[in-house]
Amino acid sequence: MDGARGDSFLALVHHNGKIKKRTSEGVRFKCECPTNVFISAGTSLADLQASIERRLDLDARKRVSHIFYRVPVAVVSSGVKYDCFSVESDEDLQVLFHCQQQFPEVRTTELYVEIADVGASFGGSNPHPQQVHVGPTHCPPDVGGPTMGPVASPSFDVNLPQGNDDG
Repeated sequence: MDGARGDSFLALVHHNGKIKKRTSEGVRFKCECPTNVFISAGTSLADLQASIERRLDLDARKRVSHIFYRVPVAVVSSGVKYDCFSVESDEDLQVLFHCQQQFPEVRTTELYVEIADVGASFGGSNPHPQQVHVGPTHCPPDVGGPTMGPVASPSFDVNLPQGNDDG
């Protein structure tokens, strides 16, 4: 596939785990068994949700309700600091794609998804769960289920100074 590097990228998808904030690396996604998906420049939010639902083999009673991604925001003496943003629209997905292109050192983009039960509908026509708005840009405070052993995040390929500054 010619040009696949600039037209698509691999994303590691964390689910049924936890978003840890205020760690030495800013934000870390944790789960026992992450999966992966490819995201291309033309992927819509609905397409991404459907792809993740297929990869996770969710039944018809569950669906992806929220998607978050982490992006490097600073290089500090202890490593790379990340922040977390939500994907709530096709435009947010374009921002994610742009961030991935701006940081080629990040070998794998990381997503965290929340899974919601689709409420049993007795004669109703709304198959979608109630959405909880968490804001257009940032992750909610620590979320997820019980704390599990961390899964190593893909590394950020950068030469860091070996100084003792707190930065």
